[in-house]
Amino acid sequence: MKQSVFEEVGLRLKIMKVNAAFSFRESIAYSANNWGGLASTVVYMITYLVFLGAIFGRVKTVAGYNYSEILLFTLVSQFNFYLAWIWSIKNIETLGESVKSGFFDLILTKPLPTLWYVTFLKINLTMLLIEMWPATLPLIYLLVKNAEFVISLPGLLWGSVIFICGHIAIHCMQFVFGLGAFWAGEYKAMNSLSYQIAFFGDSVPIEAYPKWFLTLGVSIFPFLLHTALTTSFILGKTTDLRWVLWSVLVMVVFLIIKKKMWEKALRAYSSASS
Repeated sequence: MKQSVFEEVGLRLKIMKVNAAFSFRESIAYSANNWGGLASTVVYMITYLVFLGAIFGRVKTVAGYNYSEILLFTLVSQFNFYLAWIWSIKNIETLGESVKSGFFDLILTKPLPTLWYVTFLKINLTMLLIEMWPATLPLIYLLVKNAEFVISLPGLLWGSVIFICGHIAIHCMQFVFGLGAFWAGEYKAMNSLSYQIAFFGDSVPIEAYPKWFLTLGVSIFPFLLHTALTTSFILGKTTDLRWVLWSVLVMVVFLIIKKKMWEKALRAYSSASS
């Protein structure tokens, strides 16, 4: 009997809940990894903040952004970075490893929506609780101390929409890169490439890029949506709502591409296994 929409949604939410609980227990069991990750991210953040302080000790603005605006830009990029590691990047790596090791055969035997299952196989809430907030506290402190901007409610709202759309779109792009494991049997090189592309736009404001590069970064490789365009909207530097509609369109297109490429990958895997 075909499931109703409510039953399908309920099943998917249950999968996320179970996977999140298992991931939490798993991460707690290997707590040394959590403290090691926290130490490395804190050191990185402090080093980066010292670097920003040195830069803005000599110049007033970078691409039209003052010190406090760059701090907000950095905070948005950090949210995107941690969110990606909480649910996306690790699952793409796990999928590639399962295909390489043959464990994917077992996944296919589960009476579950496979694409949804592998997308949310691990949801590392421990990273949110133990790594993200402690590591970003120095940044938040400096941001509050030096804030020289005003954020409007519409800017925050539309910026949040763009952030979500951009984050989902870049996940889909990375996922498609990771599907190369179904044909090549290897995944690390393509995952590394997709990682570099995904976070390429997290260092420089969108206003600094030439037009041709901007076009590339909001379409074919949508790495400028989740941080650069988001921050520009939040600060009110960009107000054209067509960008919001474009971000939604890009997200939808990449979700379709992800689904179509997943179907092709499954057919390739079945042919190779038979």
